[in-house]
Amino acid sequence: MNKFKILSIVGAFFIFTGSLSAQSCTGFHKKYCKSGSDEGWVYNSQSKSGLFEYGMTSEIKIVIFKDFDYSLSLCNEKALGKGELLVTIKDAKTGEMIYDNSTEDRNQHIEFTCAATRAVIVTVTAGGDGSSADSKEPKGSDAKKSSQKTTGSKSTEAVDGGCVGLLIEQKATSKQGF
Repeated sequence: MNKFKILSIVGAFFIFTGSLSAQSCTGFHKKYCKSGSDEGWVYNSQSKSGLFEYGMTSEIKIVIFKDFDYSLSLCNEKALGKGELLVTIKDAKTGEMIYDNSTEDRNQHIEFTCAATRAVIVTVTAGGDGSSADSKEPKGSDAKKSSQKTTGSKSTEAVDGGCVGLLIEQKATSKQGF
């Protein structure tokens, strides 16, 4: 009987820790987003990963520096659909739209040169049209799942979702001319 209790406790521990690690998106961008390190791109520590529900939108404020080229790569788990990430980049002070991938077939890779140091807000939406978290019913959901949906929930049982990564890389802009 004692062995049964010990095995039950150990089994419960592994099930519990396994479910926690399955929900963690830490480092997802490092492992799954396409890196350009072989082309001279250097990892930028402003890169992030997070757990998204289908239709969820999240923002991150980053600083981009003058005389640097930037590469932004988005990646996500299959549960959110391939190429379903919407991304916009706006100037943090003026709100000026700098980039919107919805006009470019939801391109998941962006490269640009920064002419002036400034803060920008990168907004990422996982699927949907970005207008509302409930704008489209989550894929594969049923009425029970929809009624259990809560914003910011980390329970993958209640909603369809997965990890999203934003890999930011940079390199010094090449000097042109004499």
